[in-house]
Amino acid sequence: MSEDGIDPEALARARARVVGLVPIPVSEPLPGGMPAASDGEHAWPLPSWPDGATPAVLEEYEVAPVPLDRTGQARRVLAAALRCCWTRPDDAPWPGGTAAVAAVLEVYAGMSRGDPELARRWATGELRRLADTGWLLLDEEAGTVRPGPRVALWREETLGTLRDLLRRLPQPPAAEEPEGAG
Repeated sequence: MSEDGIDPEALARARARVVGLVPIPVSEPLPGGMPAASDGEHAWPLPSWPDGATPAVLEEYEVAPVPLDRTGQARRVLAAALRCCWTRPDDAPWPGGTAAVAAVLEVYAGMSRGDPELARRWATGELRRLADTGWLLLDEEAGTVRPGPRVALWREETLGTLRDLLRRLPQPPAAEEPEGAG
């Protein structure tokens, strides 16, 4: 407890629930009791819950494990993004690499049935929602995406199935070479 009677760990968890995952410079101290994902420049304090916390407990604390409307579609968009960003599947997915949003949309369209243009539009909205919840880091101005800090919480023993799944997804389009390269 601090001098004013406020538990800093509880305050940090509450802030993460309300504001979302906000990066801080790696030079700043992390709130106690919160693991963090770091890319060397920034750290994202991540609220952690005890193993075995049921969805009902998470709902009571207003922290859904995947607070998204269409979780099936969101998982497919996340998989398409990982297919493009996690280029070395034997390594950990965090921090991953940066990929063009267009490449992610192309992979997603290749996974979907029906109108590919409609699939791309749906996927664009899901990319934004995944970025809002910390699963992805989206830079719309630059047209790029990379894995978000929540990905850093995945335990190594859970990644085997994901690696197998990603290998079965459509290949990302080849990165275009800049003009004058050759």
